Parts: sequence; C-alpha cells; structure tokens
Amino acid sequence: MINVTYQGDLLIAYKATGDKNVPRGEITFQVDLNPLHQKAVDETFGDPSPTQSVEQLQPISLTAEAAKKWGTTQLPRHAGLGQVAEAGFKMNQWMEGQLIIIGKEYFSFAWVPIEQQIFFGRPSPELALKMLRESGTTSIAPAKSWDKPPAIDENTGVLKEYIKSCLEKTTETEEDDLNGDPFSCIWTGEDTEECYFQ
Repeated sequence: MINVTYQGDLLIAYKATGDKNVPRGEITFQVDLNPLHQKAVDETFGDPSPTQSVEQLQPISLTAEAAKKWGTTQLPRHAGLGQVAEAGFKMNQWMEGQLIIIGKEYFSFAWVPIEQQIFFGRPSPELALKMLRESGTTSIAPAKSWDKPPAIDENTGVLKEYIKSCLEKTTETEEDDLNGDPFSCIWTGEDTEECYFQ
C-alpha cells in the first residue's frame, strides 16, 4: 500500500506498508507530471533537477478490446524514478521508471531495468484498515501500556502514542469478541445476544 502526495507537479509515492527491501515510510517512486518541463529526478537528493531533461513519453495505444474494457484508447505515461534495495534496505538506489495512468481508477509504476510493474487502485476502507493492521503487527512494536491517560497538555507525540494504544486495544477486543470478523456487527461491550449491524 502506498500514500501518494504532491510537491507541486512532483508525485511522490511513499510506502504505507513496507516489505523486506524498502520499508514503510520510504519513497517507492516519484514522477514529474508536468508535460511542459518534465525533468528527471535527481538520484541523490530526490528533488527535480533542472539540468536533466527527460523525453516526454508517448501514450500506450490499446487494442480495440482493451480500449472497450478501460474506456480509453490510450494510456498516458510519465517518466520517473523508482527505488529498489536489497533486503534490510541496503544498497538502495534509484532506477528509471514509468507511471502509467489506466483510466480513472487505476495506475501502475514500472521499474524499467528490472522489468517489474505494480498496479495500484484505491482500496475500500475495510481493506485499507486490514492491510495497515496486518503490516502493523509485523513491523511495529506493540503499543505502550498505560496506567492512566496522559494529560491533555502533554506533547503531541505522547498523545498520538496513547491514541494508537487505544485503537489497538479496541481492535483486539472487537476481533476476540466477534470471532475475527470486526465488520460483522458493532460491538457494544455488554453481555448480550444482540448484534447491531452496520
């Protein structure tokens, strides 16, 4: 899962869930979307470099069958850079890539030299929560245990940590009481046979 943000015309995709090579929070790819001054991304600092220009890529033409499926005859694409690394985020480096826009709902990024392409679409809220929860249990240390809530004027980092621990405890309780299906009904916290469906 990625989180896409923008700095002007520069699209930056950060990993919301990581893997053994490129961990959560790192940039997985970045692309300059301005067709008038498309530039390569400086491999050292991750900033657009005015000295390196990139030839604007021609759209990919689709067959009639594919065009009918995707509702368009051409897929726009933009040059960018994708990050790769060995396990443990070692020997990380940037390589040539392409962002391909596939209709209104999907896009992909291709790491050209290694012929790797990943397709992306917007996940449902339930799937997003599930993916974040699953990645959190394997890559994040358990939340701190609290004897009492922090004061309201405590620093923001402490308050965030407290809220995170509350969310994790609520999730554990819901999954235990609802037999692993937190979306089957709303848990009331009471001993009752009633189940309040969403």
